Amino acid sequence: MKKSFRQICSQVSIGVFACSMIVNVPVFAEEEDPKEPIKDVVKIEQVEAEEESASPQKSAFSINSYSLVNEKGEPIETLKKGDVFTLIVTATDPNVSTEKALEQKEVDKINQSIHSLNIDRLTDDFSGGQDVQAILLSQKQEPLKVKILFKDVKWKGKGDAFRFQIGYAALDIQYTAHTIEIKECSEEVKEPENTGSDAEQPSDTIVDDNMSWSGGSSGGGFEGSSQTIKTAAPNLIVKKYSYGKDPIYAGKEFQLSLEFFNTSKTLACENIVVSLETGDGLSIANSSNTFYFESLGAQASKTINLTMKALSIEKNMSAVIDVNFRYDYVADQERINQTMAEKISIPIYLKDRFEIQEPTLPEMASVGSECVVSFNYVNKGKSTLSNVEAKVEGDIPALQKVQNVGNIDPGTSGSIDVILTPDQPGIQKATILLSYENANEELVEKKFPIELNVEDMAPMTPDDSMDAIPEEEKSSPWGWVLGLIALLGAGAVIVFLKKRHKKKQQKEHHEDLDFDDEDLKE
Repeated sequence: MKKSFRQICSQVSIGVFACSMIVNVPVFAEEEDPKEPIKDVVKIEQVEAEEESASPQKSAFSINSYSLVNEKGEPIETLKKGDVFTLIVTATDPNVSTEKALEQKEVDKINQSIHSLNIDRLTDDFSGGQDVQAILLSQKQEPLKVKILFKDVKWKGKGDAFRFQIGYAALDIQYTAHTIEIKECSEEVKEPENTGSDAEQPSDTIVDDNMSWSGGSSGGGFEGSSQTIKTAAPNLIVKKYSYGKDPIYAGKEFQLSLEFFNTSKTLACENIVVSLETGDGLSIANSSNTFYFESLGAQASKTINLTMKALSIEKNMSAVIDVNFRYDYVADQERINQTMAEKISIPIYLKDRFEIQEPTLPEMASVGSECVVSFNYVNKGKSTLSNVEAKVEGDIPALQKVQNVGNIDPGTSGSIDVILTPDQPGIQKATILLSYENANEELVEKKFPIELNVEDMAPMTPDDSMDAIPEEEKSSPWGWVLGLIALLGAGAVIVFLKKRHKKKQQKEHHEDLDFDDEDLKE
């Protein structure tokens, strides 16, 4: 069957429309047709939502409280122009957990410094404060809470606005700017000047001029242009602690005195629980680690006294005690629970147990002869003694006036020998100084006075030497002559005797022969 040209065109149009539906390309995307495909509208809305979600988010940091302390850590009630102080700010971000906000290696650093936050100072009524320290206060799964210390801050003498911004180093979240009105400024507090001018802001910071701090321990943050500040939360801090003047050695008990202080000038703390957590090297000797106080007034302090014991250690160390505060306070007709944490450290030393016995002196000493003075030792401690040295002080000469022994390891015993060469007879005195450095890097010296009874050397004369050697008898030629004569005489006697004996034998033999002849004749 032959198709008309009109039919062919109609089929081609239908095929093009069908292909456009398969690839999700709207044919009528630019026309305002109410019959536009629903699938295309959904696709466009999804793309717009993704673009909105890709835009940077803002952090929700809010300021909970602030306090001022001087160089000694004492709270400041009134600021004067030029005063230098440290501003302590507590801030919380309820929208971000600690685990998500920080680097993995920092999420467990409770009450320790962290570096995952970017905190910058902005132009305000104070100078300094660029030395910033952030301390983590929240647990891994809790909303991020930090304590921020701005150090070496100085008031310019006019205004009371302190400004800074916070951002995350690891997250793509915009900075948030914060303004705190410092009530402690002694001059009349004036309304903060408009700090939104580009000339007053650092070129590389982001500031929202329509925000202001609304403080408060239960949250807060930036709320439009409101300048209302809630009452600052009271902080409990360790004001001072003492463990005595003497060094703390392993195995020793000692008294610890800890004084804590309420920094608030107006609010009291109630229902206070103080708990102490000891680390390696320390334990509480005679009490619980938890203490309760019903209340503590504003700017007041209390003291905890307890007995501690230093445990056995392998080397010198600084033992850490975590001091945790949990308490309530009432502000703005609301009861609020607050926690604080501090750390204190106590150095613990190994006791020096190096024993040196009294010197062993020689039984006899004589002028010009060497004699040995010995010191037996044993190191009963657990640490190595270094730079052991023996030094001879006095007029007795020595083979070595200063003798370097070296290091002595724990559990080692031996002797230190000092060789003396006295040059004068009689009673000779000297002092031998033994010194070493213990595990505490302290120089220890022990002196041992000695006395030697030196005898004079006996002189040797030529006569005495000759008497000791027997004189040889003088030889004479007549001795040889007499000897020879005696020898010859002895030889002549022997010859004579042999001849006589021979003759006798011959005579006896002849008589025997004569007897035989007579017998034959008969």
